Amino acid sequence: MEIQQITKDKRDYMYLLLVADPQEDMVDRYLDEGDMFILKDQGEVKTVCVVTLLKNHKCELKNIATLTEDQGKGYGRYMINFVCEYYSGQCDTMYVGTGNSRKTIGFYEKCGFVNSHIIANFFVDHYKEPIYEEGVRLVDMIYLKKSLESKLDVKKVVDMAIEAGRILLKNGAEIFRVEETITRICKRFHVNHVDIFTLSHAIFVSAENGEEEAYTRVKHVPLSAPHLGVVAEVNDLSREISAGHVTINEAVERLKEIDEIPPKKAYVQILAGGIGSGFFGVMLGSTPLESAVAFVIGCLVNVWVLIGKRNHMSKIIVNIIGGVLLTAFTLLFQYLIFWNAMRIDGIIIGAIMPLVPGLAFVNAIRDIADSDFLSGTVRMIDALLVFVYIAIGVGCVLSLYYRLGGMI
Repeated sequence: MEIQQITKDKRDYMYLLLVADPQEDMVDRYLDEGDMFILKDQGEVKTVCVVTLLKNHKCELKNIATLTEDQGKGYGRYMINFVCEYYSGQCDTMYVGTGNSRKTIGFYEKCGFVNSHIIANFFVDHYKEPIYEEGVRLVDMIYLKKSLESKLDVKKVVDMAIEAGRILLKNGAEIFRVEETITRICKRFHVNHVDIFTLSHAIFVSAENGEEEAYTRVKHVPLSAPHLGVVAEVNDLSREISAGHVTINEAVERLKEIDEIPPKKAYVQILAGGIGSGFFGVMLGSTPLESAVAFVIGCLVNVWVLIGKRNHMSKIIVNIIGGVLLTAFTLLFQYLIFWNAMRIDGIIIGAIMPLVPGLAFVNAIRDIADSDFLSGTVRMIDALLVFVYIAIGVGCVLSLYYRLGGMI
């Protein structure tokens, strides 16, 4: 579904407006000054509504109509949710007037409206022909109202947007992507005064509700293994939010589901690590035999990495011991099986890949290129330290091996 605002040729939708308000001259009274929105589903217009602004931060839903054959499918409620969110930034109450029809009043009550006041004999005094609904003549105009709670909505929007940013940052997204997503979500829900400051481990967001009252949130984001599938899901959701296809409550639920997406099965990660090791070996000049051994060692090293993550081991320990293991396995394979057929560096250069923080290193460069120098520098230092940890593990084993007579 897609909702668009119509600013020109509003009378082109008169056929649909007359479904809810059957007298054309009454529609003309509010059509030009009101804001018109249409809801499309698969390219076809299903619902139209008109909202006018009143004094003292109030607005009125003057007309909402859905094609007769499409009524009862949720289009009307979706449109009401949209306009309530749309005007929550500038209005605190929305009114709607309707006839004394239990069905219509019940619909608005389900959408959160409550009784406000009554204008007696409105339909008798202002309409040329009697109007009947469900066999009952409409006489009085019954007004209902709904509190838009604009202050609460600002907090809810910011909370939801910062949660989307947290999920992105946690799973390896770049700084600019995090800030762009938060900004896009806030603007969709009409929170336009937003300041965002993002670090590699934290997000700071401050927003104003138009009444010079600021709402600030700080979110700490602990280190975690990257999951680009989750990043892609949040990106897709943010586009749906921008297009008006998802409400705040729906977005909150979707984010909970995305955050709970499990990583790939352990055997898939182990196999992927081995394949990466083997192919990188080929790309970097290893022989087919060396690359095959690198595949096996890459799988074994990835087993250790998964054990370390599962037991929440320090990054220092995981990478130093990882370097020790991959070097020890390399020497073992060379000594026991292929003594003169392989080069140590030809195997290590591929088997080391499961430990290399490639995503973190690339993101650091992108952050620096986008002038996020602080975050880029922190990420770069973190990636370089991982290289140091790996080098310590590899260097210790090789040093010990050569000192014990490995050159003989």
